[in-house]
Amino acid sequence: MKGVAAVLIALLLAPAAQALQYGIHCDGVELINEMGVEDFVNSCYDKRYSIILFNAMPWDYYFQSPTLQSLGWEYGGDLLSLLIQNAHEKGVKVYVDIQTLAWKLRDNYGNPGRTPTTEDVVQIVEELIDYGVDGISEEMFPSEWMAAVYEKCNDYGIPYIHKHIPYDVAWFNGEGSTVFDAYANCSILMTEDYYMNDDLARWEMAAGFAFPFEKKLWIKSCPDDWALGSIENMENVLAFRAVEYNPEYVFAMIYDKETFENFEPSEIGDMVENFTYDDNKPILNVVIYLTHEKEDMDAWQLFDISYSAIANAAEASGYRVFITDKPLEDASAYYVYTRGRMNTTLHLPPSILSLFNQSKPVFFEVAYDLPRGDEWSTVRGYLGINQNEFETLFGTTRILATYEGTSYYHLSNDWYLFNSIESQNVYGEVLSSGKVHGKEYAFIIKNGNFVFINGAGLDGETSYPISNILNDALQQPFQGVASVGKTSVFYAYEDTTLKIKFPYDVESVEYMKRDIDGNVETGKAIYTGEYGCYLERGDLFIMKLILNETIGINITKPRGYLYINDREIMPTEKTVVIGKITIETSTLNIDSINIYINNELKYSGNETRWLFDEAAFGWYEIKAIGHRNDKYCEDVINAFIVNW
Repeated sequence: MKGVAAVLIALLLAPAAQALQYGIHCDGVELINEMGVEDFVNSCYDKRYSIILFNAMPWDYYFQSPTLQSLGWEYGGDLLSLLIQNAHEKGVKVYVDIQTLAWKLRDNYGNPGRTPTTEDVVQIVEELIDYGVDGISEEMFPSEWMAAVYEKCNDYGIPYIHKHIPYDVAWFNGEGSTVFDAYANCSILMTEDYYMNDDLARWEMAAGFAFPFEKKLWIKSCPDDWALGSIENMENVLAFRAVEYNPEYVFAMIYDKETFENFEPSEIGDMVENFTYDDNKPILNVVIYLTHEKEDMDAWQLFDISYSAIANAAEASGYRVFITDKPLEDASAYYVYTRGRMNTTLHLPPSILSLFNQSKPVFFEVAYDLPRGDEWSTVRGYLGINQNEFETLFGTTRILATYEGTSYYHLSNDWYLFNSIESQNVYGEVLSSGKVHGKEYAFIIKNGNFVFINGAGLDGETSYPISNILNDALQQPFQGVASVGKTSVFYAYEDTTLKIKFPYDVESVEYMKRDIDGNVETGKAIYTGEYGCYLERGDLFIMKLILNETIGINITKPRGYLYINDREIMPTEKTVVIGKITIETSTLNIDSINIYINNELKYSGNETRWLFDEAAFGWYEIKAIGHRNDKYCEDVINAFIVNW
């Protein structure tokens, strides 16, 4: 992982937006066989898909593979050669997905044949490269396989996609590796939006790992029957991600001909073309400090469940999430997720302990219990907890809590752990509490800049208090995913009310709402310090924030000097120009500039320097007008110009 400075510089230099490109993922051969290879490729070309991601081995394999033959897998015929030939004639790339290899390893699915080794997987990749594939894709690969495949793909100069599944993170640890080791070994991380609930925020975990690793992030939708039965809803989710992350590619996962014909990828670009991606956000650094021991597998699984709350809270508060194994020096806030203690005490390194000695917000969540001794006594002091004896409670039913008079679910209905810390034993500020088995326990404790989140395996509704603590953004639980920036985007996975305070000085908002049936509503509204609206399940809501920013423009050259052929000679009472002159301006919060000579528009653009080299004799008015959204400002000077 490279230094933080390099990461931040790359982010600042990244383009504000890029042309969105489209890919299609065929998870099997049924769609291609139904349409025929030539018609399928021609239709993909017409629909502007530039990558076909083809699962060449769903159960049978569809390319000549001596390796799979030797393993005893069933051969379904060579479909890949014809697909590559037709696609390449149209300039369409073919990526091959080989995820079934991992299914056979991890779950021993019932397809025939033996489980492959690392050497077998590398040989299969080499066979596919010999076929002429343009990229390799997989999901659920073990870390050892990822490293070997990445090396092979790098040798041949083709990209390698790892399609992130949240519970991957636990598997890696069980294999004696970590997710940080694994994700260093791919070219692209792909977020897969499968289920229309708070899992949508869990899938953002791929983005949290991609950014600090400087990996590309691509986005893939679920098929329409998983997307509330709506093709338009597939488009809504992909449009949400396009505004949220500005990916190079979005992929549609399509199984059948009807969906293929009805799904138009260009609809996504049309929806988001007027909304600018905002990459200049502060960073919430989620620091994962576990061990390589297999007992930490449960801690990773609990983190997987908690991530809905963490990611959505950060995004709703205008932050980007960077997931690292060590704190980033230049982060704006920290969320430390650590194991605590199971059978032995986990000692916190100085890099984490030092976070408690600075002024930035630090959230602290442990996957098991708070140990009693060593540096943990100091940690409990920082967090305002004076209780030494407590037990770790386990459950599988959501726990209701109250934050500032509002009820929300703090812990999930998957499974969770929390420490039985009674509110009466806390001298910090108890922000959230709830009753379990007749006793009241503290769930969120704040002491200065430090916030303790009691429990691992958080419910998605815990986004509300975490976001509210970060910057008072969400005003109540929101049943959806949110990403706040100068362009803000919200998606509702249940009927819900959005109430939000933007962490910017906002004058007004322009918005577009698109429902699950594709109906679009647009409008403008004055911002009065809080924005509220009702969203139905499947609604996509994009808002462009018009900020109350001071804007300004000033003509700095020519001004108060004698200039000869663009050179400043001497100060004068009147501005005098002999020969050509570069008109220079200084600006504040300006998007575009117009320059007028005697009220005639001569330049329009965003450069602050423009050369005037036209025949002139006499007094001329030079006017510069700066524009930002619907606002403008201007500066005017008069100069005596002689140029021939």
